[in-house]
Amino acid sequence: MNSVVRVGAAACVAVLLVAVGGPATAAAEPIAMAAKSYDKLTRDGWQLNILLDQESINSVHNLANAKESREGFVTLSGTATATGGDTQITDSLFVAGYQLGCQTDVSTGVQYGGSGGVSPIADIGLLDLGVSAGLSGFVQTVLQPGVIVDLPLSNMALSEDGRAMIDIDNIHIKADACGGDVTIRSYGYLRISTDTAHTQFAIYGDPITI
Repeated sequence: MNSVVRVGAAACVAVLLVAVGGPATAAAEPIAMAAKSYDKLTRDGWQLNILLDQESINSVHNLANAKESREGFVTLSGTATATGGDTQITDSLFVAGYQLGCQTDVSTGVQYGGSGGVSPIADIGLLDLGVSAGLSGFVQTVLQPGVIVDLPLSNMALSEDGRAMIDIDNIHIKADACGGDVTIRSYGYLRISTDTAHTQFAIYGDPITI
């Protein structure tokens, strides 16, 4: 069964995540992304590592044929490990997901108006807005600064042997009300706590436009 989660963002950029059970109806070929690894030694002796690999991005044509919407399918494996510490880990959290950047927010909508005549295509920022023949006058939209949102797709605590593994396979990411480019990048975040230290760090994949 498909599951849907909506994530609210500043300036009303809508993001839709859909867990897809079967193959995606994608027109493009997935792009393989470089693996990323990060090591960190905590002050109380724990050797931590985050690995992001097996990542691919499949940018597809918007199903609704909307000019201000972008969508794609993402696949990612994330692994977190903690070894070598003498103190007990009392709390931990490993998160894998994506950050999404929208170049221009157009969620406030577009207004058309004016008198009879023929108006050409109007270029506002990086969003092309067309006015039909028979209307001249103005085309107006309020362009807000670009927004960046975090999309945590899955999370778990470290196991007793200090490992956590997350697999994200063929998950649908969709950004609405966005003019211009939509750029995403994967991330992995790890937090651990002991009686003597609290440590958190993150690693990021290469950005790519969908």
